[in-house]
This record gives sequence, C-alpha cells and structure tokens, in this order.
Amino acid sequence: MSFTPLPVSKARSGEGAGVRAKCITASKNPLSLITDRAGLWTLDGRFAACERYRESIVIMERSSALSQRRPATLGLRARATVRAGLHRLVPYLYIAPALVAILLFVYVPLLRSFQLSFFRGNLLNPFREYVGLLNYQEMLTGRLFGELLLQSGLYLLFAVIGSVIVPVSLAFLTLQLTDREIDFYQSVLFLPTVIAFNVVVLIWAFFFLPTGGGLFNAIIGYFGRPPAAWLQDPVLTLPAIALIANWKIMGFHFLLAIAGLKAIPREYLEAAYVDGAHGWTLIRFIVLPLFAPTLLFILIITLIGSLDAVFTPIRVLTEGGPNNATNNLMYAIYSEGFRYFRPGQASALSVILIVLFGGLIYWQYRLFDRNVIYDR
Repeated sequence: MSFTPLPVSKARSGEGAGVRAKCITASKNPLSLITDRAGLWTLDGRFAACERYRESIVIMERSSALSQRRPATLGLRARATVRAGLHRLVPYLYIAPALVAILLFVYVPLLRSFQLSFFRGNLLNPFREYVGLLNYQEMLTGRLFGELLLQSGLYLLFAVIGSVIVPVSLAFLTLQLTDREIDFYQSVLFLPTVIAFNVVVLIWAFFFLPTGGGLFNAIIGYFGRPPAAWLQDPVLTLPAIALIANWKIMGFHFLLAIAGLKAIPREYLEAAYVDGAHGWTLIRFIVLPLFAPTLLFILIITLIGSLDAVFTPIRVLTEGGPNNATNNLMYAIYSEGFRYFRPGQASALSVILIVLFGGLIYWQYRLFDRNVIYDR
C-alpha cells in the first residue's frame, strides 16, 4: 500500500474529505482521525489535534475510506447531539424543585377539590355519594350566597382603599423628602408586616374593647361619645376587620410603590421640569404613566390576597359574626369544610371562588394593561 502525504491546510479546506487518516504528531504518537469539510476530528472526540503541531497527514486505505468514515462521523454527531440536549435541559433542572412543589401543593389539591365538588359526604366517613352539580346548585341558590358575595365585595373595596390608594399616596408624598427621611418612614410602615398576624389581631382586639378601657373608646370618650361595641355591632365589625388586615399589609405595598417611583429615570423628570411641568401636571402626565406597571401589579396582588388577609382576624375575633356580618366566600369555605365537615360543598364553593376571582382579575388586567407603558 502506498501513502500520500496531505498537508493539514488542504485537509481543512476539504481536500481528501471522507478519508480515514493517521496523524503523526511531534511526539511521534499516531492519532487516528477523520478529515471532512468541517475540519479535523479525532476518533476520541478531540478537534484538530494535528493542527497544533503543523504536521502532515498520511492518507491510507483510500479504497475503503468512505465506508470507514461514516460510523465514526455519525458517532461524533450523536455525542454532540446528546451534549446539546443535556445543555438545554439545565435550566429546567434548576426550576424542577419549585415545579414539583407547585404541582404537589397547588395543582393536585386543586384537581382534587374539583373532583370532590361532585360528591357529597363528610370528613369522618370515607364514603362519597356522586351528586353531580347538586353542590353547586345548593351553594349558588342558598340564602347566604348573595350576602357572602356582597360582603366579599366590601372587603375588596376596603382592600383597594387601604392597600392601594393609601400606600401609593404616601409613596408620592415621600418624593419631597430626603433619602434618610424616606428610610425612616419605610421602617415604620413596614414594621407591622414582620409581626405575626395572630399577635397583630390580639393587639387590635385590645384597641376594640367595648369598655372604656379600649383605645378607640377612650378616644371617642374625650368627645363625649358613649363606648361603642366595635366587634359586636354588625355595621362596625366589617370595617374594623378590614382595618386590621390593611394595617398589616399596607407597609409591604408602600415599599413596592417606593421602588416603582425610584425606578422612574430621573432624566425624564428633569426634562419635564425644564419644559415647565410642575406639581399635578408632572404627576399626571409623566410620573403616573411610568408608574402604571407597578400600580397594576399592586392592584392585582391586592385583589388576589384581600379575602386571605382578613381570614385570621375573622377566625380569631368574630368567627364570621355577629349575625354573619363579617363572613365572606373564603371563610365560608373554611366553615363548610372544617366546621361542618362537608367537603363536597366546600369544594364547590372553592371552584366558584376561583372562577369569580379569576374572571375579575383577568378583566381588570385586560382593562388596565392597554394603558400601561412598560418600556422606559
């Protein structure tokens, strides 16, 4: 068999492509390789091993070159494809623990609740009777559903006032303060957020004492008003519960509003100020449009968590009373499932709540998102 030397430069340009060859390195250590138009590939996966030494390539076995090249080339391409596939899987491996947790603790219980809503039974008896849509019919046509829906709407209204309008307004007022003063107000307003909710409720229970020793009754006593039964009066109880919840979460929303305002480029404000925009004009046409994404986010999380925020005060102070005055859809789900042990009705009410709130949030997002400017 005769051997014809093929320079590395010609091998890289494609001449002699598809030929099984042997590379003689500077250390006289032969390396089998395949030459193709992409370059030099050694059979053990190293690329262009001979180029480093600028040696010649000896072509051998020319007659059987193509038949011997194909398996090696396919093997290299297969290994490259596997590596690329594994590389693409890396991001999913990072989020896999969170996805598993969400699947197990959110979607599986959600599907289980949807399944239970078509059955009737109790938590003490494993037997379940299939009743179809009877649970939904009972919940929607019950005498309390309209009242629960109205009171849930009132909680949403109080949440928008106390957890959106008030903290955003305070954030705008702090624009006139120094950074040190802003940090002070952030610490003061955020303090209730880090206190345990049960502790917060007990503190406010002292404020709402019906005797003259309660804080609020002591205040109105200075104006000659008689003590009020804050948590026993059906008219006063619901606003009192909403006040506790808003006081607890207002500081967090205040921080979000401050962060959104600080994210507005100062160059825009300075340019508007030079052009003559001051006061309300500056806020209306410059600050609010740029602050709109943060405002929309605060509004959405407020609506999502409004009924959940009042659950603990209701559970500790009123248990839905007096005369069902502080009850709402979320607390009714708890009562049906864990006080009356009727999981079928509780599951049906849960599905109704999800549909109502999902539709409300989607409508709100579609309504406000078209006027929101995300590009700064």
